[in-house]
Amino acid sequence: MSSIYLITGPSGSGKTTLSNYLTGLGHTSIDADSAPGICYHVNQAGKPVPYPADADASWWETHHYVWELSRLRRLIGSANPTDGLVFVCGNAGNIDQARDMFEAVYYLDIPQDSMIQRLQNSDRDHSFGRRIVEQDLLLSWVDGFKAEMLELGATVIDATQPVAKVTADILGEIRAH
Repeated sequence: MSSIYLITGPSGSGKTTLSNYLTGLGHTSIDADSAPGICYHVNQAGKPVPYPADADASWWETHHYVWELSRLRRLIGSANPTDGLVFVCGNAGNIDQARDMFEAVYYLDIPQDSMIQRLQNSDRDHSFGRRIVEQDLLLSWVDGFKAEMLELGATVIDATQPVAKVTADILGEIRAH
């Protein structure tokens, strides 16, 4: 039986970098944003819709980025970790509905100015957050998202540290429990 852990945080907090690092160390890590069929946008009726290139604040008021929970469960279930640990790295508007999948939740905390600086990096794997309108939205969401994750019992991890230290902190927390 595997122990499954969620690593989440705002855009630019290092979820993809951490997922890649964990994989490089031999751990089983799923970057939810990159896993086919896991993440998509929905309208108010819950119907999948494409993300428009010109999405603005009014579009985001009526749309959400979510996980397809049944597919995520199957993907996690198909993992065959050598150490019994599975890490899911990502963020979605329905994490609260997925909470029961995870042994624990880790929130990558980053100051807003550092988050914006990372989002502007052209080497970044994901393009969301490069546009000013997206950055403004992220800044308006981040405090509420952090509060929601804390309500779900998330452990806060300082994401300004080097990825090796962030990893060590998370693994140390897991070993302590």
